[in-house]
Amino acid sequence: MIWSLLGTVAKGAIDVVKTKTETKKLLAKAEQTHAMKMAEGKIDFEIAAQKNMKDSWRDEWFTVLLSIPLVIVFISIFANKPEWVAKLKEGFDTLNSLPDWYIYALMAAIASSFGIKITDLAIKKFKK
Repeated sequence: MIWSLLGTVAKGAIDVVKTKTETKKLLAKAEQTHAMKMAEGKIDFEIAAQKNMKDSWRDEWFTVLLSIPLVIVFISIFANKPEWVAKLKEGFDTLNSLPDWYIYALMAAIASSFGIKITDLAIKKFKK
């Protein structure tokens, strides 16, 4: 009985030590990756970009802009103005006829505003 209890305690202690060792390895790897990114200049650029965006209204502006169609749809329902939705659909049809390069440029501007790097998304897409 006591030997069984001691064995369980010893096993638990070994598991704790293993977990701490794994945690130390993971932290060391994270520090190494961080140092490599700093050496490559990636982190400095991202930190500078975040600081520059701190006082920017660009992402809020895009959020408001992208919310306008939603607001129009709901107001048209409550105000009993179905012609507003028809005009909205006409506007989207017109947007759909714009050149691809313009749509991609607009998507890149919106994505960068929200901190999404288009190059990273493109790389992930083409790796699949």
